[in-house]
Amino acid sequence: MFVLVSGLVVWDQRTARDSVDLTEVAAAAGLEVQTHEDQQEAAVARDVVCNMTVRRATAYQVTVAERTYFFCSTYCRDAVVAEPARWIQAHPPSLTAGADKHLMRGIPAWMYQYGVLILLLVSFGLFELLSWLRERRGAPLTQPALDARQDLLGAAWVRRLVTWKPLRFCFQSVCAAFFCLIIYAGLFGNQNPSMNVAPLLTWTIWWAGLIFLILYFGKLWCFVCPWDGIATWIERLKPWGPRQSGMGLGLRWPRKLRNIWPAVGLFVLLTWVELGLGVTMVPRVTAYLALGMLGMAVTSVLVFDRKAFCRYGCLVGRVSGLYALFSPIEVRSKDDAVCSTCRTMDCYKGNAEGDGCPTFEFPRTMQRNTYCISCGECLKTCPHGNTTVRLRPWASDLAQGGKGRSDEAFLAIVLLSMTGFHGLTMTPRWGEWSDAVQSSLAIPAQASFSLLMVGLLVLPVLLFALLSKATAMIGRVARTRTVFLRYAYALLPIALFYHLAHNAEHFLMEGPKLLALASDPCGWGWDLFGTAGWAVPPMITLEGLWILQVFFVVIGHLYGLWISERTTRGLVPDRLRGILAQIPMLLAMLASSTVSLWLLNQPMEMRVSAM
Repeated sequence: MFVLVSGLVVWDQRTARDSVDLTEVAAAAGLEVQTHEDQQEAAVARDVVCNMTVRRATAYQVTVAERTYFFCSTYCRDAVVAEPARWIQAHPPSLTAGADKHLMRGIPAWMYQYGVLILLLVSFGLFELLSWLRERRGAPLTQPALDARQDLLGAAWVRRLVTWKPLRFCFQSVCAAFFCLIIYAGLFGNQNPSMNVAPLLTWTIWWAGLIFLILYFGKLWCFVCPWDGIATWIERLKPWGPRQSGMGLGLRWPRKLRNIWPAVGLFVLLTWVELGLGVTMVPRVTAYLALGMLGMAVTSVLVFDRKAFCRYGCLVGRVSGLYALFSPIEVRSKDDAVCSTCRTMDCYKGNAEGDGCPTFEFPRTMQRNTYCISCGECLKTCPHGNTTVRLRPWASDLAQGGKGRSDEAFLAIVLLSMTGFHGLTMTPRWGEWSDAVQSSLAIPAQASFSLLMVGLLVLPVLLFALLSKATAMIGRVARTRTVFLRYAYALLPIALFYHLAHNAEHFLMEGPKLLALASDPCGWGWDLFGTAGWAVPPMITLEGLWILQVFFVVIGHLYGLWISERTTRGLVPDRLRGILAQIPMLLAMLASSTVSLWLLNQPMEMRVSAM
């Protein structure tokens, strides 16, 4: 998948676009166009229709007399072709014109329609057909490829590097430095978000890029987390090595809160704060939120045993933990027989080489990535060298099934609804709906936003509960709760890949602006690296982004169908009844993926901090 995505980006940037000559049209209309020096020298230009910075070499072009205009897509080019008098004189293509606003066009209607058609074709019968073909060939219904694992620590020098005690400190120190930069720039820098690095680095580079990191490297963020690093250094008063002694009280986390409901609540609260209060546009509030997360991490490590906040309370860790069920990286024991002969359980308790598992996991029985934070302590403490890091097929944890947990199941549905909600709030449709609710109920804007958010949060849960009841009745499953919990995990790939499609828009289109802000992170007029004046174009054209987004949605839907088919086989052994029982869940996944495509079809208001 990495090769496909990278190849698409490279191909997209090397593809030349066509050009339209409007010289005769302009002359007939009496339009006069002057040529400026920057027109010949700059490698980038600004689209006069939507204000996006584009790379001249790969942009669509319109020529009028001696001037060439450059466009992000055929939409903007065709707008000028249709009404040249509206654009080519009133909107000169200056790199500084209109830099405070940008409306990103969504995928074309035809691409949306073909995407829905593909979803329909693959939703009904594809995996049942594959299973039938495997049975006809005498192959087992399970897929042997799921058992494939590659030990990444097979080479002795790699294992020595990974178990080197200062390693995590080195990476966390780098992330802590960026964290301090965000805090300083957010608190004391220019509060114009387009001139301050804090919003871009936080909400576009980190928050958007985090999902891509999880897709390929699992819980790597937890390994480099600056909040955990700073909190641990404060509590232990040393940079690395086993705890031995420290300032923490070591109290047990409250029994009633030994679940991820606190993290679910924090995730919903952050979504409300981010979108309802517009904190992505306020550098100082971005810094306050970062300090708030640090405060919770420090308080937890000083009061509670081990790293209870990482397991139960950290919204970033719990969101990434569920998504990491899909990731191709895992930390596991190599041989259960070796673990069964171990009497010390150092991987759980710790020893002179390292701490016991900070999130209370026992590597011998750990089957999922959810609560592992990839800290590497079990690699150091196992006296038999029986723990390792392995490469595996995607979605291995989801494919193996299990009983499921109510807090994780609800978080999976919340992730699906809140990622869609996030995209919806960036569309003009959201403003129309919010204004309609506000005027009809005569309530303030914040109350209208909150009411709609609650509705879009609760409605998917209720609909999924009704579909779970239908599946339980058709499949003759004794408990609807079992169906609800098991099938909720099948929604994770759909949520993950829509999240990727949405974040790709921010990361690839807005992310390159970091090159300019790196020279002047606080907006004080600096030019540390000579890049402050750069007009950096996106890493991909709009057409290339559309292909990538539809690809992500279809891939997520396929994985969701696969997990749903395996779940059905575990719950309803009878083949025909299982096919019928799966229909309500197929409808749920089809509706979710179709809504994802619909959201991508809508024009998006991009963040001021980057455009």
